[in-house]
Amino acid sequence: MVIAAGSRTLRGRVGHLRLYEALVLADFLIVLWLIRRRAGVALGLPRILADVPAFAYFAAGFLFAGLVLRSVWAGRRSPRRAWIRFRAAFRPPALVDVARFLVLLSFTSCVYTWFKVMLPLLRPGVLFDGTLYRLETALHFGVNPGRFLQALFPYSTLWRALDGWYGWFIYTVIAGVGFFGSALSRRERARFAAGFSLVWLLGSWIYFALPALGPCYILKDDYADVRASMPGQSAVMDALYANYGRVRAFHRHPEGTDILPYFGIAAMPSLHVAAQAFLALFARRRSRILFFAYALATALTLFTAVVSGWHYAIDAYAGLVLAWLCVRFGERFG
Repeated sequence: MVIAAGSRTLRGRVGHLRLYEALVLADFLIVLWLIRRRAGVALGLPRILADVPAFAYFAAGFLFAGLVLRSVWAGRRSPRRAWIRFRAAFRPPALVDVARFLVLLSFTSCVYTWFKVMLPLLRPGVLFDGTLYRLETALHFGVNPGRFLQALFPYSTLWRALDGWYGWFIYTVIAGVGFFGSALSRRERARFAAGFSLVWLLGSWIYFALPALGPCYILKDDYADVRASMPGQSAVMDALYANYGRVRAFHRHPEGTDILPYFGIAAMPSLHVAAQAFLALFARRRSRILFFAYALATALTLFTAVVSGWHYAIDAYAGLVLAWLCVRFGERFG
């Protein structure tokens, strides 16, 4: 009887496997199979999961900050309410659900990064840069958006500022994760997790379907001036391309080759734009301040992605559509 009661309590705290969790787990198995069979890389579980704890610790700090911020906001008129909310977040069912959210988020990041970095081996010799370039030029009536924005805003000071902004992308996104992931409502957290995880899951499969490097690699001469004013992003571009070369040459020189999972290259769609747009759209009916903040962040990131050559404009448009679809999915199935 005691065991049965304990089992029911555990089920009540953990709950059944949610749809988006099943999708992420299935995605992991498929990606692992592709890497081992199609890419021919004997990647073991310890290696592919090696970065999960570090990412979990990193995200946990932002979740705690989100909890504190929400508690302070709840107690702006009554300090007692802040303490009540803070304590409620540390009840066992709430802690179990937050831990579940954190594990899912870390697992999603792990699968996404390995899938992305292995694209040169999964789709060898296949690039859609020419198609994307022609399509975006046609959509803009023969004007190339990257060249146009550089000519319209030829200010090295602006480019240097955008260089710093783009480097802060991960912090702006994890800050949103920390805020929405620290909600007391388990259903609300599940809605967010469902949509947010789908951004990376679907985005990585579009990478697989339409592999592309991006204009900063294919049209280098077009971005020479702007890269000179964006030393941070220019260094990242070079580091990613060096890792891309190591991955492509892996079967010729496997000895001593260390593949860095966070150094993958893929242009279509822009998940920088998609992630911030998702946060803006998810916040739209929950926080007007956050909605406007992330809408502005999305606009700045879209502009930077195109003017710097990280992405074709059409990559950013695809990211916006992806964000909208994933918000709809989260609201419906979270």
